[in-house]
Amino acid sequence: MSTSLIQVTIALTFLDSENTPSGVAYANTSVVVTDSTGVAQPAVLLTPANPSFTASVAVGAGTVVATDLDTAGTVLSTISQSFTEVGSPPAYTPVGTITVTPVGAPVATSALAHV
Repeated sequence: MSTSLIQVTIALTFLDSENTPSGVAYANTSVVVTDSTGVAQPAVLLTPANPSFTASVAVGAGTVVATDLDTAGTVLSTISQSFTEVGSPPAYTPVGTITVTPVGAPVATSALAHV
């Protein structure tokens, strides 16, 4: 049985600039999404100039972990956010109207009853 995947947007909000605790320049923020299957997706690297991406996740509980890294690969800070994706119920477009249009010229009909 296959798992239905729901596309979500992961967006980070970056705070005001501050000095790195390591003294080495900030490189990027590594973001890892783990959905209800328990499998961590490959890390996506974000920056203040590129703060979001889309991911496909299975319905259920998951976690997003964002880790700020310096150019030497040292962890500067880490935050995490839990989420529960419930998905959307199946949708359809219901019929709204019916139009009946004559195709050709009217055809004469007889009102005679057959016995």
